[in-house]
Amino acid sequence: MRTLYFTLAFTLTVALSAQAQSSVTIRERIRFKDTVEVYKYTPEINGFNTLQLKMHPGDHEILNLSDLKKLAGFTITGIDLVYSDYPKGEDFSELNRKRILELFMQFPEAFESNMVNWRLFKQTGVSETGGIQNYFHGLTVYYRPMPSYQDENQMINDIVDGKVAPQDSTILKVLDRKKDWKNMLVVCDVTGSMSPYTAQLLFWIKSNQAIKSFKQIVFFNDDDEKSNDQKRQLDTSGIWSIETGNSKKVIDQAFVAMEKGGHYENNLEAVFYAIKKFPENKMNVVMIADNWESPCDMALLDYLKREKIPVRIIVCGVTDRLNTVYLDIAHATGGSVHTIESDLEEVAKIGEGKVIRFGKLKFMMNNGKFVQVK
Repeated sequence: MRTLYFTLAFTLTVALSAQAQSSVTIRERIRFKDTVEVYKYTPEINGFNTLQLKMHPGDHEILNLSDLKKLAGFTITGIDLVYSDYPKGEDFSELNRKRILELFMQFPEAFESNMVNWRLFKQTGVSETGGIQNYFHGLTVYYRPMPSYQDENQMINDIVDGKVAPQDSTILKVLDRKKDWKNMLVVCDVTGSMSPYTAQLLFWIKSNQAIKSFKQIVFFNDDDEKSNDQKRQLDTSGIWSIETGNSKKVIDQAFVAMEKGGHYENNLEAVFYAIKKFPENKMNVVMIADNWESPCDMALLDYLKREKIPVRIIVCGVTDRLNTVYLDIAHATGGSVHTIESDLEEVAKIGEGKVIRFGKLKFMMNNGKFVQVK
């Protein structure tokens, strides 16, 4: 298979509202690496839900436009752009560019995260079989399923009770590697998508009560994007804390946070709350974070940096992409980043322009922020 980089760069002016007569110019750059040649395309089975946006073979308009409503509120993880090499050998780059523009116009939310994995598929079977209408053309959108509160509870209870093994054992693997972590002050994301990892934490607490490596936990799950640095007074909105070695009480508090919270990741606000509430362990902060979501309160990072509190971050759900915002947090605070396979210590010592390898992935510091490199 021939490898090529297909880059689409475009500038769009999008009307925000007819009444306001205002507009915003948005420039997006999308890079597809490794155009994948397949005889006939089928979506990947990867644990995420899929929605296929259908298009005529030579057109860019989405035929089932109303189906986009199904994606409201979900996290987009990947998008496949699919076309056929028919007539064989023609240049389809302009058609594919228009298809990306169409998606942007109809669903700009798909372009908000740098975690979306874009892939370009070229079908080669039409030249042999004919019947181009029997081949899919358009966009396949992968998104994270959101379990109901009842399903979350059942799944967590099954894992905590040992009836079911977790599919992704990130937290268990990291805590097993880091037996030297003592007096941990845990700050844990309990938004809906994190329930499999919340279950691991609770299972670990129940199974290791005798170790007593930590008994202070702050759960976060905010219902809005307004966060503060907690310096004037403790703001408990979207934050629930507990100090106990009793695993049942911790589990009960986790369920309260899951049920009453929203779906905003107020990571940094929760860290501020934790170090103010439990200052005796402020140098032992362990953040449990969702790889597929970015904190809504990154504006607080400068404040956290001035506090000189190292944050160890366990990033859950890492596959072939790591949300570089967590590398940025670790760099700013003098902390570290940990995944199911690897540990990256002393992140603050990584200088501008330096390329590092973290597990199977590579990153570079560029203008003070990390970017993932191929």
